[in-house]
Amino acid sequence: MNKYSWVPAVLLCATLTGAAQDRFDFNVLKNRAQNLAAAPYQPSDRSLPEALQNFNYDDMRNVRFDPKSAIWRMERLPFQLQFVHRGGPQNGHITVNSIEDGREEPIPFSKSLFNYSQVKINGRLPDDLGFNGFRIHYPLNSMEYLDEVIVFQGASYFRALGKGLHYGLSARGLAINVVGKTPEEFPEFTDFWVEKPDSRADRIKIYALLNSPSLAGAYEMEVIPGVDTVMEIKAALFARQPVVGLGLAPLTSMFWFGEFSKSRFGDFRPEVHDSDGLLVHTSADEWLWRPLSNEGGIKVSCFANEKPLGFGLLQRDRNYSNYEDLETFYQNRPSTWVEPGEGFGNGEIRLVELPTNMEYADNIVAFWMPAEPLLPEQPIEFSYRLHWFRDDPALPPLAKTLSTRIGDAAEYPGSKKFVLDFSNAPGMDRNNPDSVKPIITLTNGNLKGKHLQRNDLGNAWRVFFDVEPVDPAQPVEMRCFLQSDGLPRSETWTYYWKP
Repeated sequence: MNKYSWVPAVLLCATLTGAAQDRFDFNVLKNRAQNLAAAPYQPSDRSLPEALQNFNYDDMRNVRFDPKSAIWRMERLPFQLQFVHRGGPQNGHITVNSIEDGREEPIPFSKSLFNYSQVKINGRLPDDLGFNGFRIHYPLNSMEYLDEVIVFQGASYFRALGKGLHYGLSARGLAINVVGKTPEEFPEFTDFWVEKPDSRADRIKIYALLNSPSLAGAYEMEVIPGVDTVMEIKAALFARQPVVGLGLAPLTSMFWFGEFSKSRFGDFRPEVHDSDGLLVHTSADEWLWRPLSNEGGIKVSCFANEKPLGFGLLQRDRNYSNYEDLETFYQNRPSTWVEPGEGFGNGEIRLVELPTNMEYADNIVAFWMPAEPLLPEQPIEFSYRLHWFRDDPALPPLAKTLSTRIGDAAEYPGSKKFVLDFSNAPGMDRNNPDSVKPIITLTNGNLKGKHLQRNDLGNAWRVFFDVEPVDPAQPVEMRCFLQSDGLPRSETWTYYWKP
């Protein structure tokens, strides 16, 4: 008898017939994605029954999944599945299947999975309503409670947590035409398969089918929860038409204002952001740090590289007093690091910073863009590892940029004063400050003076320098790192200033 007692008998029969033909694995999913790409694009059905069409975000928060109905709860497995209801703005439609011994079995929608006591449903909900997303729970912070560790909801977006963290930035399966010449596409994960774990499992495997007007794709994602929650991801993409603006391993975050922002939009808090910088580890073993900004209009920064060693959006500032928010816990938002594997060749890391006047907009995107377009006759496969964590001293194994501050250089009209704090690191002699030197390079700028000062109060090094633009109509690109004995002792701070 089917373990999901609400499955219609006809649907069960059809599923078992299909399961007998193919043992589900990544190769099966790749074949399905390839066949999907060979057919004309059909958008997913976003239609809702009348009873759910006018629901708002508050209504959707009040439709709550019943934890007692979690998949695998009765079997006391270390992982459990819970689902997100459809309605109002949450009109996306996904199907979710479980896999056991290679056999796939749908997990159908049922009203019995949800608590509707806080909302009013006028009319019957169809049996094929489907879900808007799903969450995976695991004893991340304690063995006595199953915490939410990852959620998939909306297009190809997902968010995960390391131990002791709160949700912040998101990852995506794929990005297409982010601030490109044609409108952005938002590929969707339409179907999921989740492997049933055993009673001692410390990881769980998820498969997903991706679809968009330009392409289809197959994804395999293994989630390993912990202090650093790791996702091992591999994917195959099949194009319906040439795709030029392809973004692999995209990360999406929010930066409203920070320590050097000119405007705080009338807000009482010192800083508001999910991430405060982009870190890049190049194939030449250079570490680049770009602090994020919400000023100067749309900014697209490109970091050309052949197979980067890593990149990620980080939340470095972990001091509560720099946020003063008792509800959002910005100091506990995760950093996310991309460790590229196979399939990352020539290309560039792109950082897109979009202006926003509110806290709830995801205005930061970072991704890897291959140098060559994706073509229908040339499908690609690639793999990478995602890390969701609080802090990692190896990112980088050098002095880090602790803060960026910008002010007017009063003695040089039209110029700006930049004040950078770097952490201490091996090779930087605190007793011989003259042995450490700031190396500063500018494009479209004149350096009007520089000074390095040992900051004993913060166990740090402070660099002051003034910059005068050569052409005030053009941006100034800046780089700064600390050096001693001819070796770099810090990451390279980079910044894009529009006078």
